[in-house]
Amino acid sequence: MGFQNKTVVFLCLPLFIFTLYSCKKSEKKIVEKISSKEIVIPFELTEYNNIKIKTVLNGADTLYLKFDSGTTGLLLTHDAIKEKTNLLNDKKENVPTKNYVKLKSLASLEVGKLKWNDLEIYPVRHSGQGTDGRFGWDLFKDKIVSLNYDKKLLIVHEKLPDLTNYTTSELEQVKTVLCLNGTIEIQNQNFKGRFLFDTGYQKSLLLDSITVKEQLFKADLRVIKTNQLRNGAGDIFITKVVEIPTLNFAGQTINKLPTQLLNRENPAGFKTHILGNELLKRFNTVFDFKNKTIYLKRNSLFNTPYSDAY
Repeated sequence: MGFQNKTVVFLCLPLFIFTLYSCKKSEKKIVEKISSKEIVIPFELTEYNNIKIKTVLNGADTLYLKFDSGTTGLLLTHDAIKEKTNLLNDKKENVPTKNYVKLKSLASLEVGKLKWNDLEIYPVRHSGQGTDGRFGWDLFKDKIVSLNYDKKLLIVHEKLPDLTNYTTSELEQVKTVLCLNGTIEIQNQNFKGRFLFDTGYQKSLLLDSITVKEQLFKADLRVIKTNQLRNGAGDIFITKVVEIPTLNFAGQTINKLPTQLLNRENPAGFKTHILGNELLKRFNTVFDFKNKTIYLKRNSLFNTPYSDAY
């Protein structure tokens, strides 16, 4: 089947892929200061589906970082390190030239009333458009965190909030990231699989090429167009945009979902499809990281057109 509306699009691939290496560092206790009350943090949902949050590094440097549930730790772009922080003023630091090679200096990070000390910093070449880097889900380990896209608020809770009309799923930690189970329906056939829950991926769904090959459903998908994607290291990947007739996950059903299909092996190192924030922003979300459970409720963005739907 021929391609339609061939385009070239540059956006960040799932950034967790390239932080798995940094997450293999030795176990280090993160010193955290947090009040016992509910903490409310405003965010901006950008046109590229990034959750952009104002932060302060080392009590002095203002940075706009992306909350990325598909990664861990603190990652700052080369440009931000050089131009927006005082990190290089320390004589033991050199200008970073490599990705994911941690700086010698540790740092503190403030997000609203939250503060973490002794964080390691990993330089990266790219982050979401308009952001200086990103921070991962593990900063909230053992906490309850909600994302309210209607009000543009990230909230840290003492206990589970009202979950009326929410659906739920268990989360599975694979390596350093969190996944859930789901099903793709094509022509009355069900294809079960693992799905990474990744607010850092800007599109709706990325199919794992190995799983697609094993389950033999690639030929049945309508091709919409082709794209080029770029990851955090600057590498380019060719993708087809196909239409998934039906996707079920966490008690939710999505129909006619524009989906990315890579032309190469999934670089994550394990088999998983990837749910991205063009889809996930349509659900107000509660993460119970301690009990590895997630809750979803459709919000006002649910019927927003997908960027690749034409």
